[in-house]
Amino acid sequence: MSVAGDRTFAQLEARTNQLARALRRAGLQAGDSVAIALSNRPEYAEIVHACLRTGLRYTPVNQQLTEDEVVYIVNDCEARAVVGDAHAAATLAGVAKASPHVDCLLSVGGSIAGFSSYEDSLDAEDDTLIDDPVLGSRMLYTSGTTGRPKGVVRPPSYSTGLTALTTAPKYAAGTGQRNLCTGPLYHGGPHGYGMTVPLANGVGIVLMERWDAATALTLIEQHHITHTHMVPTMFHRLLRLPALLRSSADVTSLQYVLHGAAPCPVETKRAIIDWFGPIVWEYFAATEGAGASCSSEEWLARPGTVGR
Repeated sequence: MSVAGDRTFAQLEARTNQLARALRRAGLQAGDSVAIALSNRPEYAEIVHACLRTGLRYTPVNQQLTEDEVVYIVNDCEARAVVGDAHAAATLAGVAKASPHVDCLLSVGGSIAGFSSYEDSLDAEDDTLIDDPVLGSRMLYTSGTTGRPKGVVRPPSYSTGLTALTTAPKYAAGTGQRNLCTGPLYHGGPHGYGMTVPLANGVGIVLMERWDAATALTLIEQHHITHTHMVPTMFHRLLRLPALLRSSADVTSLQYVLHGAAPCPVETKRAIIDWFGPIVWEYFAATEGAGASCSSEEWLARPGTVGR
């Protein structure tokens, strides 16, 4: 049991239906927007799937941003609902006051001034399958390295078509595969390849509340993790662990390691492949649309280069 709790697929299904009805009861209709300002916790998956089931457009928001930055994204994405984490209660209370167009405010994990209880809202609704599902979509925001963050909208059926993200994972529901989500869900990579894509393929996920290299190795062994998404900084920190800890860690369950977000130094990539095996895939770009991918075998065939 994690600090934030666990969900079976049946529980995820039931709570998704409850939230879908709660959002509709609050007046949201297909095409409306929902902002999600949560830490890594099971409710994140419920909100995403409720939006995808009711034609809503959802936007993940880093709840650790300043109040002004969160207000900007909430207003820019035209959110009519905000689901927030009580860990950021002070910031989100200010967001509620500065976003008069938001009709539905739900608090997860505790109370937030001006917000209703997420759990109470779900408890009031039926958990059976809604009879009129409408496909929703997502709107991620760039990091804002050049001015304000920019929202990126994709068609609901968008696919990169890249091997690293499509056929390479070899997802197989019912075979015991599990995916370790190592990064915050407000980032495109962890959000897609650490949560939504595995779940869509019937593969369970383990959410890390925050990154820690030693904890990641423990979770891989404890849950027999088969799939994960990382970034080069995580590789660096894994490789800096004491040699005895690294050598004693059982990572033989791993079948697929995907990474992106930044260029990976040659020596780091080679060390990770030597450790994990030729199961490492690299991609570039995610929020706007992935543009290239490379497998371990392709990378090893070009010694002295970084897979691009």
